[in-house]
Amino acid sequence: MSLRLLLLSCLLSCCAWSHAAGSAAKPRNVVLVTLDGVRVQEMFGGADIAVMKHLARGAPLDGNASYQRYWAPSAEERRARIMPFLWGTLLRQHAWIAGDPAKRSHVEVTNRFHTSYPGYAEILTGRAHDEVIVDNKEQRIPVPTVLEFARRELQLPRSAVAAFSSWDLTNSFAEQEPGTITLNAGFAAYASGDPALRALSAAQDEMVAWDGSRFDYITERFALDYLKRERPRLLYVLLGDTDEVAHDGRYELLLQSLRHADHFLEELWTQLQAMPQYRDNTVLIVTADHGRGKTPDFWGSHDEEIEAAKNIWLVVAAPDDARRGELEGGPTLYQNQIAATIAKALGLDFDRAYPEAGKPIDLHSTP
Repeated sequence: MSLRLLLLSCLLSCCAWSHAAGSAAKPRNVVLVTLDGVRVQEMFGGADIAVMKHLARGAPLDGNASYQRYWAPSAEERRARIMPFLWGTLLRQHAWIAGDPAKRSHVEVTNRFHTSYPGYAEILTGRAHDEVIVDNKEQRIPVPTVLEFARRELQLPRSAVAAFSSWDLTNSFAEQEPGTITLNAGFAAYASGDPALRALSAAQDEMVAWDGSRFDYITERFALDYLKRERPRLLYVLLGDTDEVAHDGRYELLLQSLRHADHFLEELWTQLQAMPQYRDNTVLIVTADHGRGKTPDFWGSHDEEIEAAKNIWLVVAAPDDARRGELEGGPTLYQNQIAATIAKALGLDFDRAYPEAGKPIDLHSTP
């Protein structure tokens, strides 16, 4: 080989190595958001006219404020009125959603109780614990969660894996070993350099609407502030207003709570895209812990006797997944697959540590 060709070969090799080194993938981040007890009916169909008529007890709906604000002739229009960001920017440009029975798409829980603690345990550990977790009784989760698994496997500092929750029982199921992750749930104080957030933290106990749960607005402010300051690799945000108002039978407040949750998702996504660590390098997962009854009589109820409460939905925005909008058909997805999916997005093999858990969902698909 001539000297000129040898030099050219070396130059090309160096350029190739430099390009490969420069284009090495950044560590992936994951954000999980759960909206407690949100039905597939509202998620895919918007305001439920049957429920509104049932609750009106014969009174005309024309004068109903929720009807005027949220009703539209088509399901597509109705759901966009409640969650305009999710059905607009997020699902058109970045994400897919599964779980609409009308599209032959199904997402189901595998625990038999269809209540919150069993659902969250299934989400965070990748399996049901029906012999141990039978209700919302306060008890320590029996196995490590994917939050703990990720911190251990990636050798992250405690601040890099965080959970913010409106429900105080999250203290029992977000981690098996207390103190493993950063956890702020219920009415826990939040330390911040922002005077407004310090005041909000101090006022929590004076803004109580439900036993054991603070308003989602407080949880959201704390979570967004923490995201900006600490930049965690894995963040979990549990919002509970939707479940609380449903149990109270306040359908108009359920619709408002969903609208508020959509605004939070917009804020969260905007903040993620504004930060180089997260922009185009974060998997966002949004789902529910359980569904509810599908008839007007049982729209607010959920338990093991209500079969429809096993039906949930799943939103995923992943940089390597080209699917957008509603998924049609396909195999049933399960709540127990979420933990392994989170782990895989972080480059970890959950199946190796917990082979009895659900398998990860493929996030490298084309339309």
